Amino acid sequence: MTAHCLFLHPNLSDQPRGSRPGATLSGGSWVLPLTNLQERELSEVARSASTRPTDTQFDVDFSAFGEIRAVVLVNHNLSVTARLRVTAWYEDGSYFSPSYRAEFDAYPTLAYTEDLPSEAENWWDGKPLTADIEGFTQNAIHVLPEPSFAPHWRIEIIDDGNPAGHIDIGRLWMATGWQPSRNPAYGAGLRYEDETMIEKALSGAEFFDEREPFRVFNIAFPFLPDQEALQRGLELERRAGTKGELFYIHRPDDAQNLTRLSFLARLRALNPWEQVAAFDGRAAIAFELKELMP
Repeated sequence: MTAHCLFLHPNLSDQPRGSRPGATLSGGSWVLPLTNLQERELSEVARSASTRPTDTQFDVDFSAFGEIRAVVLVNHNLSVTARLRVTAWYEDGSYFSPSYRAEFDAYPTLAYTEDLPSEAENWWDGKPLTADIEGFTQNAIHVLPEPSFAPHWRIEIIDDGNPAGHIDIGRLWMATGWQPSRNPAYGAGLRYEDETMIEKALSGAEFFDEREPFRVFNIAFPFLPDQEALQRGLELERRAGTKGELFYIHRPDDAQNLTRLSFLARLRALNPWEQVAAFDGRAAIAFELKELMP
């Protein structure tokens, strides 16, 4: 898999609206409805009746053909040992004769047993520690090796031992994607911003109305092919605006930092397309991504 960053937009698995196609979700057993996966409010989750795999699976049926580049479960409560199976098929196929099937860990293995000290909490499975992922919005990410146009999908979650006794998912993101032909320029910056309100008493004592810090990513592409910068970069800004959602993966093959460098976001500003080398057909465009929080 290439290490180039990936912009996943638009999401094709939302409900159809007007002339815009979408998807219908069904199957499994969910006490909070699957339609919550198609709403922006990440805190309004779909919740399974139990952790039995027959309860935690669901089907996605698209009303029109669309290119699916990745499947992401956003804001989930899966345990670090959970696995997922993604299956896709066309009209002339079925679940049992799919065009695509993949099974993968919700959390990639970060290290091999022989590379860890025997005292390490994750010595046996090499999975991330709870302390390492605490505070992040948890996302299960699967990037397909090749885009799929299959209209029928099944997502199966295998997490029988989840201590919550059920599976929660805040958003389903099945989207086409733009993987720029060049990676961002050196100097790309990821930071946290904190909008906690601070009031100071006359005595100097401070009082805090706490807010959760969120990520902001600044990335620039100074030498893209001119047509790519226009057709993919500027077009992304036009279609998403500053309110539209997108899912950003900075390094798709970096299992160690996938949680840190991938998140659901919106564009904070719409930056210009800039012609930088007319004789060579090169252009520049930059993005500022603000993380969307539950």
